[in-house]
Amino acid sequence: MDRPRNSLAAPVAGVAILIAVPVVDAPGWLHRLSFVATGRPLAPEHALLLGLAVLIAARGLMLGRRAAAYGLLLVVGLGVLAAVAGEDPLWRLPLLLVAALALLRTLESLPVRPHPSRVRAALRTVATVVLVAAAACLLFARVSVTSLPHDAVAGLGGSLDVEGASWLPIALGLLGWIGLIAAVQLLLAPSPAPVPGDESERSRVAELVAEPGSGTLAPFALRQDKTYVFAPGGRAAIGYRVLFGVAVAGGDPVGDPRSHASAMGAFLAMCLRNGWRPAVLAAACDWPGMKQIGIGDEVVLRPPEFTLSGRSMRNVRQAVQRTVNAGVTTEVLPERELSPSLRAELREIARLSLGGAAERGFSMNLDELLTGRHPGCVVAVAHAGGRAVAFQRYASCGSGLSLDAMRRHPDAPNGVHERLIADLVAQARVPEVSLNFAAFRELLDTKDRTAAEQVGYRVLHLLDPLIAVESLYLFNRKFRPSYQPRSVVFRSWSDLAWVAAALLTLEFGRTAPPRAEAVTAPETRLEHP
Repeated sequence: MDRPRNSLAAPVAGVAILIAVPVVDAPGWLHRLSFVATGRPLAPEHALLLGLAVLIAARGLMLGRRAAAYGLLLVVGLGVLAAVAGEDPLWRLPLLLVAALALLRTLESLPVRPHPSRVRAALRTVATVVLVAAAACLLFARVSVTSLPHDAVAGLGGSLDVEGASWLPIALGLLGWIGLIAAVQLLLAPSPAPVPGDESERSRVAELVAEPGSGTLAPFALRQDKTYVFAPGGRAAIGYRVLFGVAVAGGDPVGDPRSHASAMGAFLAMCLRNGWRPAVLAAACDWPGMKQIGIGDEVVLRPPEFTLSGRSMRNVRQAVQRTVNAGVTTEVLPERELSPSLRAELREIARLSLGGAAERGFSMNLDELLTGRHPGCVVAVAHAGGRAVAFQRYASCGSGLSLDAMRRHPDAPNGVHERLIADLVAQARVPEVSLNFAAFRELLDTKDRTAAEQVGYRVLHLLDPLIAVESLYLFNRKFRPSYQPRSVVFRSWSDLAWVAAALLTLEFGRTAPPRAEAVTAPETRLEHP
């Protein structure tokens, strides 16, 4: 379905270049070709703006925007009327009819219809330009019209004789072109970002997250800022957000693995209809027909195999023993069962741990920390000296538990996080416990680096005080975990800059999802369902 629109976009772009020929000092034969495209001579500034508008429409065709074809059909239709009325050469009529047929044939291959909100915004833009132009004319009561306009921009021909304001017609013409191009851009823009899923949808997704086939990142689909697309039959779903025209899915589909492929298809089809660039952050499964770049590994512990014994676990064992010697005790309880006083203590720890910064994240973080809004969360708390000194929150899924937040008081004894992980894994009767994400693990793990890899490693090392990539990897490595490779998935290399901007903003930007009632779902225990 892409071939008809792509084959037409190039000729339209060529016509746009021909229209703009009067702007440059071109050979005479090129000016004659430009006349074939326009049907009348154009002033350089008008040729430039009209050529730009047609070039934007050509790009719209390439991106599958149906509004581009509608706009070009309108221009062709006006040309046909001008040729029939004798205002343009009659020999252009067959060319215009061929162009109209080609555009009509292309319509079915253009899946992105103009969104109603974009249409309203374009109409408001046009109305604003008209009102501004009318107000400008009223301000100059001495403007006298000696003849009807007769140029290509107004389509009526002639000029305005403006007494005392000779610049006004030029300004109004430029204003009209700017308004036209702005309206075209609005009509060709992708659909706006949808509102987050409602509580009924989130409740459905919560049930899918609890299914055994859901992966360890599945709980993070329940963030309050995500929208959902469901597979036909509703047995799998994908949570996503739209930013900068990029629809970013967080991790793999949740729910029945047999429906994952159809959920992917539904997500990609939805992106195509809305003109969004599809992307997936932290994908583990294969997305057919998509590009992918490895960004690191998810860190996974398996409780049935985990032990503190052995030389390889010496560092963790020593860290745990230090907390025992310091009188640290731990407990694990559902987040919803936190007492008001303990909840207040933990919130203060979170505030001090982050230095007052906001909670951030998208693909491997939940929101609403310590509010109890996510029913499948458990909290591991470390106490010392009669008060809480550190905590970790874990979200549940069909595969086990996933670490969401890890916070400690600045005065907490060293080793409290190792102690909390060791104690939780010892109590958890689940097949997997997912810890932090090890970004660029292979780059950090290898000693035999190429020159380019050495530069990348030095950059990560220098930036570690800000992004904690290397220090987090070194912390994870002490537990001798298993690793699950994770990738960024995207449609085309030409999308990469937009995808990178969206991913970085989602992961490190502050979000404020709308508040709603908590999802009703079964409480989660430290055992596999």
